[in-house]
Amino acid sequence: MTLENIIKRDFLKFSIPSDRAIAIETMKKNDIPELIALKEGTDTFLGIININDILSKPEEEQLALIMRREVPLINIKDNIEKAISLFLSGDYYYLPVVENSDVVGIISLKEILPLVNKKYKIKKLISEFIDNNYFMSVWENTPTYIASKIMLNFKVSFLGVLNNEGKFVGLLDTTDMIRAGEIISGITESDATKGESGDDWDWNWKASVLIGTSNFYLPNKPVSNYLKKGYSTINQNLPISQAIELFHKEETRYIAVIGDNNVLIGILRDIDILKAFKDLI
Repeated sequence: MTLENIIKRDFLKFSIPSDRAIAIETMKKNDIPELIALKEGTDTFLGIININDILSKPEEEQLALIMRREVPLINIKDNIEKAISLFLSGDYYYLPVVENSDVVGIISLKEILPLVNKKYKIKKLISEFIDNNYFMSVWENTPTYIASKIMLNFKVSFLGVLNNEGKFVGLLDTTDMIRAGEIISGITESDATKGESGDDWDWNWKASVLIGTSNFYLPNKPVSNYLKKGYSTINQNLPISQAIELFHKEETRYIAVIGDNNVLIGILRDIDILKAFKDLI
């Protein structure tokens, strides 16, 4: 089974060099948490720019120092099993597809899962796939800025949100953070010390250097203001094939697994399902 039929050739390309503000604006405009970075004027792959990486290095302006370069590439002639192995190697959602060193498209987990399920026909329940170690929740009145810090500190890309009664009311993920945030440009002043005589070796007087900056700010408003609308839910006692159908149908990476009385049991991720096929490849 080859990759040919699931390659997305019309994908968003982001050219490097560029700056952080443009990357964030591109993410906000397209409602996506990461970008495929190519060398300007070419289709040469340079890396992936992820919103979490930007937020983790707020002082860094240069995208070249933020983006992930060690991303696995897959060849257009490789098979589905090779793609599964690469997806699992680093919890990726997209894999760049290369031909003659140029990126010709991308493949996503959303497209991989139905094909893998059709081939291997795993008959297990959703309850067997929930990774409770990966799941975290916050109170609905938690400030959004604090929620972003929780995501970064615990290396998660989504949070469950609970109300005062402890009931699940929604999901908050990195795309919601992008929509909530604001880019603010400004000027900072830096002191460059010089010698009185102007010689490089004489360090006595100071000269001011103005530096343009663009910072991404998250509000301290409650996370309830930015909850994802129309999040997907599913019962843990259903077969995993139904979850795969839901992932493929909707633009989501996470499904809330709900029990009785709207109690949140866990979050099912697309990568959790893919792990079930690891021993079959």
